[in-house]
Amino acid sequence: MTRSIGGPGYAVVERVLRTAERRRLLSSGDIVVVAVSGGPDSVCLLDVLARAASRLELTLHVAHVNHGLSEDSEVVASQVATAAAGAGFDVHVIRAPDLEGPNLHARARSFRYGFFDMIAAQNDAGRIATGHTLDDRVETTLARLVHGAPPSGLAGIRYADGNRIHPLLDVRRAETRRYCEEVGLAFHDDPSNTDLRFERAAVRTTLVAPLEDRWGDGGIRAVAAAAQRLAEDADALDGIGERLFADVAQRDARGTRFARAAFDALPRALARRLLEAAVGRVRDRRAGIEAALDALEAGAPPGSRIAVAGGSEIVLERDEISVTGGPGDADGAAE
Repeated sequence: MTRSIGGPGYAVVERVLRTAERRRLLSSGDIVVVAVSGGPDSVCLLDVLARAASRLELTLHVAHVNHGLSEDSEVVASQVATAAAGAGFDVHVIRAPDLEGPNLHARARSFRYGFFDMIAAQNDAGRIATGHTLDDRVETTLARLVHGAPPSGLAGIRYADGNRIHPLLDVRRAETRRYCEEVGLAFHDDPSNTDLRFERAAVRTTLVAPLEDRWGDGGIRAVAAAAQRLAEDADALDGIGERLFADVAQRDARGTRFARAAFDALPRALARRLLEAAVGRVRDRRAGIEAALDALEAGAPPGSRIAVAGGSEIVLERDEISVTGGPGDADGAAE
């Protein structure tokens, strides 16, 4: 069903279109899986993309995961499916298995994105759009700051991450709610969003709300702008690190070696990236890598050995630095 691009809520539509164009999130003719939870953010996203579909020649598929985590889950799933089908979209709904236990949100997220990826593959969709807003980015950045994340982590949610796009990343959460009310769209408020047992709700209530009370909307947008600059800086350093690794790393069956003279001349940010690339994509490696960098700066004696998670070991010799054991992923690593 073709929607008019003008009318109520057009200011949000226009901003999303500008974001999509500036960040190259969408191209004419794209097939897009739109993740719709039933909350105001994702309901707003679907409606905005539906209004933009004629201009961008988009084909939209709606995907919803019923996690079964609240009394209203079945009702919300039915409402999302009925509304989306009534608007003319192909709708894909799945009931998640029992996810109770530790790391509930992480496992729910993994299942959710696995489903979205499957629907995208089945329908030749090159994009998966989610309703993350500017507020979500700020909350993610602050949560990761508390956990000591590196710059790439502090960047929070990016405009694009592989095939996933976030067209609402310049829109505030309050704006999506107003959009739905102005356009007359029904939505559901997830009770977990205010449950302080969950980290995101705690960050929203105890960090973001006081920040906005003191510095207003400008303060929230300033944090989001800082996160974007961190993303750009981290990407630039990662690119330099990858080129350096290709130039100075020597790899064989025993692991990865660097000439000490070349390594010592690097700033810590780039030396860290070389060690990360040599150690590979393993969890909890940060402490070992930072300990090795500290040892280098402190002039540790030749033969010093630092254990790293994943079975790797960093050995500091007079003329070289070697990383042995572990997966040795030369493509870099994710925190």
